[in-house]
Amino acid sequence: MPAFMIVGHDVANSTELRQQTRPEHVARLKQLAAEGRIILAGPTPIEHGAEAMSGSLIVAEFDSLQAAQDWANEEPYLKAGVYSHVDIRPFVQVLP
Repeated sequence: MPAFMIVGHDVANSTELRQQTRPEHVARLKQLAAEGRIILAGPTPIEHGAEAMSGSLIVAEFDSLQAAQDWANEEPYLKAGVYSHVDIRPFVQVLP
């Protein structure tokens, strides 16, 4: 199954809304992990040690670019307004 990277871009001052929406966001990631499809996922802080985030990176396997887009369209952070938008690109894992 091909891999895709999904980059979510936070809106300004997203910290509180991000914290409120996090349980639903993490539940979806755990579902991908349970299916053996997640390669990596995590937030992108504005700077290390900062509470404020600039977004998130998710690399996971999907059947197609459209399937990755469909999954991202249902992302709780996007639907709640934490993300202004997401970028999705094919991803080829070379290492490890």
